[in-house]
Amino acid sequence: MDVGYLGIGLVLVLGIAVVVYGWLADRTDTKRRQDALTQAPDRPIPGLRDDAPSPRYLSQADALRNPRANATPLPEQGRSDLQRRMAGSPSLPFGFADPVFLTDAASGLCVLDHPLVLVADEPVTTTRELLGLLERATSAGRAVVVVAPSFELDVIATLAVNSAQETLHCVAVVVPDNSQRRTLCSLVGAALVPREDLRAGYLPDAALGTCDTWVCDGARLWVLNAEKADESLK
Repeated sequence: MDVGYLGIGLVLVLGIAVVVYGWLADRTDTKRRQDALTQAPDRPIPGLRDDAPSPRYLSQADALRNPRANATPLPEQGRSDLQRRMAGSPSLPFGFADPVFLTDAASGLCVLDHPLVLVADEPVTTTRELLGLLERATSAGRAVVVVAPSFELDVIATLAVNSAQETLHCVAVVVPDNSQRRTLCSLVGAALVPREDLRAGYLPDAALGTCDTWVCDGARLWVLNAEKADESLK
């Protein structure tokens, strides 16, 4: 056998072996990292008894899998009444930023009663900009509507996970046009909130709007029985 051909064969075999080894090593490392994200830390957890069961940690993928498995859809009569109210209410051609925000699968709608409505004047780029709103809504047991020209993916993901797990009833709506956001402000009694105020945590009651019922699907929103927000609703 020609020595040259033998050398080429050995190089090919070694090359294939290196590629296979690299693939297996990368697969093992990836699994180890994924397990580390979802397992309890290998150290004492403050406030947790030694004999207590370890907490379970959810990844974003797990949190968004089968969202609202135990949610109660609107009753048929309630859905009919809602459709009737929507027919006579103001609407705009903008919908939710992600289907995970829908609350009634049969109709494909997100329905929130008496939500706090924030209309941002500029794109929302970090979840930190919304912390003041989210803390206020959680304390008051209120749903949240966040409207902005655009959102960073991390912000949408954070809101989507909380919505899917029902830790916070919320929806994100993209309205790129400034005049349309101003129109929405007039419908819900809100004011456009600049990014500087959000980052500074300055969010006075007068900046937030509300309505009796907020409804949206993937392409349109409806403001039902909207009225100017007053202090009793904040």
